Amino acid sequence: MLAALLTGLPLFGAVPAHADDSAAAPAFNPAPNGKPGLRFGHYTFALLWEPGACLAHDELAGPDCATRAPGAVRSRQWSLHGLWASTPVELQARHMPDPTWWRYGCYWYRPDHAIPQRSCSNAPLHLPARLHARLSVAMPAAATCLDRHEYFKHAQCLGFQPAPFFTRALQLLDAVNANAFTAWMRAQRGRTVSRAALLQAFQHSFKLTSSVALELRCGRRPGARREDVLVQAWMTIRSDRLAQFPEPASFMAGRRGNCPARIFIAR
Repeated sequence: MLAALLTGLPLFGAVPAHADDSAAAPAFNPAPNGKPGLRFGHYTFALLWEPGACLAHDELAGPDCATRAPGAVRSRQWSLHGLWASTPVELQARHMPDPTWWRYGCYWYRPDHAIPQRSCSNAPLHLPARLHARLSVAMPAAATCLDRHEYFKHAQCLGFQPAPFFTRALQLLDAVNANAFTAWMRAQRGRTVSRAALLQAFQHSFKLTSSVALELRCGRRPGARREDVLVQAWMTIRSDRLAQFPEPASFMAGRRGNCPARIFIAR
């Protein structure tokens, strides 16, 4: 597994900004303002299927589930949960288990390792107006400060500035939503599909040799016994190939996920 040295960060600077944000978002600062020299092997790009989240995990879905229409954009394509760096090499060398990093993230580097009890306890990000507007649509739970949580837990200590970080995350999201995989998902809304068929759609749509880069996360419908509602899809991306996403070489193997053999895709 190759690691991307964050000093210099060509990963974020190589892809042009979205047209709506090119004037509003500053260029990515090549000098990290966090802990210099941190390296890590991959990103987890966490995507949210909002209809499923509203059904089984409304904390992630944001406050507008009650007013969400089946034909709304959020009901027809993926939304953004986060872009997460894997355990830094320096912490792996100290034998930190991955679950510890998953729990603390950048908060580990605080003197007391304190995790805020509420996402809105984190400082405001002060994003440019157009970027803030885009993020409000793409990340439904930004209304309850998920954007702050994602930045301060998963990005700040690695030297990423908020505007370029979320600009890049939205570029990745746009690439996925323009892909045939999202069109396949849209066509399956309201149906129960096999896990194998969903993984095959991912593999074929991104022209991959296998589906091991996709981790499917399911939740439980109220009153149900099984966690069979698709809530999230996590894609594993090589840290040194982020600028090439979604080319096949940018993907790498991730975890299996918790979804069963039959998965309900909500609408």
